Amino acid sequence: MLSESRKTPEDVQQLDPKAITLFYKALKDGKEKVNNIRLMVVGMYGVGKTSLMNNLIWEFRNKTHAKQPLSTEGIDIHRCKLMTDGDWCLDKDLKGVKYEGRIQKLVCNNQMSTDTHSATEYNDETANSHVTLYEKITSTKDHETQTQSEPLQTFKERLALEKDDEILQHGIKFAKKMLETNSDNSEKGKALLDESKSEITVSVWDFAGQTLYYSTHQFFLNKRSIYVVVMDMTKSLEDVVSKWDGIGIRCGLVDECTYLDIFKFWLNSIHMNSDYQAGKRTIKPTIILVGTRKDKMKGSAEEIEKNMNLYFDDALCSFDDNSPIFEHIYSNRFLVNNLSPNDPAFGELQKEIISLAAKQDYWDEEYPVRWIHMEQTFDKMRAQKLQIVKMKDVEEENLKKVHPLGKEELTLFLELQHKQGNIIFFNSGKLKDFVVLAPQWIIEAFKCFIPHNQKIKATVLKDWEEYKKHAILKPNVLSEVMKNSPPYIHEYEDAVIRYMEYLNVIAQPLPNADAINGIPNQHERVRDETSGLYDYNPKMLNCHIVPCLLSRAPPPIDSFTSPDKPRTPVLAFVFCGKFMPPSFFHRLVAVCIRAWPISQERDQYCLFNGLAIFDLNSIYTLRIWYMDYIIYARIVCCSENAKLDNFVWRIQEVRHTLKNSLQDFVHQSSPAFEENIQCPDMKVSLHNKGLFRVKQFDYETEMSCPVCSIPHTVKRSDAMKHWFNEMLDQNETDMEIN
Repeated sequence: MLSESRKTPEDVQQLDPKAITLFYKALKDGKEKVNNIRLMVVGMYGVGKTSLMNNLIWEFRNKTHAKQPLSTEGIDIHRCKLMTDGDWCLDKDLKGVKYEGRIQKLVCNNQMSTDTHSATEYNDETANSHVTLYEKITSTKDHETQTQSEPLQTFKERLALEKDDEILQHGIKFAKKMLETNSDNSEKGKALLDESKSEITVSVWDFAGQTLYYSTHQFFLNKRSIYVVVMDMTKSLEDVVSKWDGIGIRCGLVDECTYLDIFKFWLNSIHMNSDYQAGKRTIKPTIILVGTRKDKMKGSAEEIEKNMNLYFDDALCSFDDNSPIFEHIYSNRFLVNNLSPNDPAFGELQKEIISLAAKQDYWDEEYPVRWIHMEQTFDKMRAQKLQIVKMKDVEEENLKKVHPLGKEELTLFLELQHKQGNIIFFNSGKLKDFVVLAPQWIIEAFKCFIPHNQKIKATVLKDWEEYKKHAILKPNVLSEVMKNSPPYIHEYEDAVIRYMEYLNVIAQPLPNADAINGIPNQHERVRDETSGLYDYNPKMLNCHIVPCLLSRAPPPIDSFTSPDKPRTPVLAFVFCGKFMPPSFFHRLVAVCIRAWPISQERDQYCLFNGLAIFDLNSIYTLRIWYMDYIIYARIVCCSENAKLDNFVWRIQEVRHTLKNSLQDFVHQSSPAFEENIQCPDMKVSLHNKGLFRVKQFDYETEMSCPVCSIPHTVKRSDAMKHWFNEMLDQNETDMEIN
């Protein structure tokens, strides 16, 4: 049995001391164990993820299977409840039952705790204990003072103010029913408790398999999830994935992308977002491997099962021998026929998912009972088809309660709901003015920026073509995009832009001359929810760039970095595990677009698929590019007379910007990448060649270069004098002291 301290949610432990204190005070008024499962169904498009999901949910399973379900676009989320027979049904028909059941459980547990009292004491004390419990559910009084009990009738009259709240009224009836159950009739009480047994809900997330959406899927993967990775058993691991309008290229899954590449992408992404490097907990299995198209496989049942296991064995063997990814993989695998809803494999899969979730650290975490009503409020809003609401509307609904949450506690509730993936809430800048009730709204907003068969006015066609070709989103194009979007998107246009900027999906470019000279004009504007940098480009005012849509093939990097001009060594961010989501580079480009003007050549922005160039001032430019799991950066000067040593302060500033941004993307407590310097003597920068770990220079003053044709050593001073000048100075100081 876990200790009480272990029951405190890990998400709470990561909060600031004031928020932790507030949580514990709320917990004193009553607590409940929360068992919510986030099931993420991921894999390539067309492998049968949606069909698999349909067979896991009772309502969908019992519909006709005559038509093949359409491929998911973005993310579909279905909230389900675990039924008494272990099956899953949609939660939308059980919302009242859900909250009634949770309150019934609390009342039942409260009664069970009084069973040691005598029969003569039972009725009076139980009445008071039930009343106290309901006060704790709704009270926001000072947590340091004890809530005094009051007669049930008085409390009932007070709660009658919420006469339209069927759940509260049902709770009162249930409490009265419990009063009728005396200590000699404990079996009846136990039966009632069994009826209101622990609430288990399952949120099934069906992720789109189209690679374009991978740019946003990263925002939803976290350590609080169980994953089902789906593969089509009729596709060879070496089969090349067909392209859909070049979307693979835009997301970094370039030519010759195979099904094995997709498989490794998802496992690496899950691993990166699991916070595995924190060192605070052991990795527990969270990934279930599922093969589909069982009906298309040949051979006996034993042969088919054997082939499925060999398929996944081969896929897993593509990872390094000591890869921690293996620790995420659950031992049991499943092979299903999605055309056979009665296949017992679906029921077995459901049980394994529940079993895996019950072994996770977050299972049975305790949260304040008093928050139930805000959860109920959000469900009522969702039932009204609301996907995003303004914060003021949430506050108004809160104030309608008999005892509303205080402002700070409401913010705490929202932040923890965000961490659990139930809502999206950023308590920063103007984004704190909105609460996204349906996380898939973010995907829906992103989809609006993907060029497809929109109806565009003739007056905008030229700019629309420019957007499709160069990913430049001008105000008139944005207006058309919003106009053609669903009401729940275009009615919140300002929120859409702010969220996309905050998540670095889109970015506004800085100008050239004004930014270089540092002279803002009348268009100056500060973005408090992003980087806080100035935007004062008259020509590009309100225009945006969408980096993940950049499709122009980049020229050879050396065409931009002449060895005859002053230039820094190449700085490389090498990601651990030999994996980096391509979206990291796209987001880094967005950060750079806001930080520095985009370089231009022949009146065109130097923005390409996988490479971008920015003007640091009138003669210095920054190039960033990536290949596989490495992001590179180099600063080049176009003046032969300039000295890089005079620009060291700015070079280090650039490095800090790049490094800090990448660390923000990762959301890990330990480094997910290492900084390297490429041999300064290399005339041509080669991918993953001649790289020296910067940390190694803490112990070595020089190291031999294994790449250059002429044997030589790379000295610490030559490697670090530009990008790491402050660290070099510190090392030299330490050596002098020693």
